[in-house]
Amino acid sequence: MSVSASGLSYRADFFVALAGFNKVENCRAGFTASKKVGNAVIRNRCKRRMRAMARQLLPSLGLAGTDYVFIAKRSLVSANWNDFVKQAEKAIRNLNKKIEKCKNC
Repeated sequence: MSVSASGLSYRADFFVALAGFNKVENCRAGFTASKKVGNAVIRNRCKRRMRAMARQLLPSLGLAGTDYVFIAKRSLVSANWNDFVKQAEKAIRNLNKKIEKCKNC
């Protein structure tokens, strides 16, 4: 099942986070920034920021067997790093609760 088909999502000010199950034993992450975010330089900057956030948070917060996808919003370009990381941590925790609830069903 694809991550978008799982229906597990969290909307934040700077990004949208999706989660889904995978068949491997580790946690994986994907990053997207559409042309609505800006030109190629800005899109790449947003993806670099999201990758840095994932390297910082997912080793401790990510669930094994879970795929996370982060979709950048235009506001991520000018976001304060600490605010962004706090929102990302909240999003991952929220998605983890939803995933645990789905596994028990």
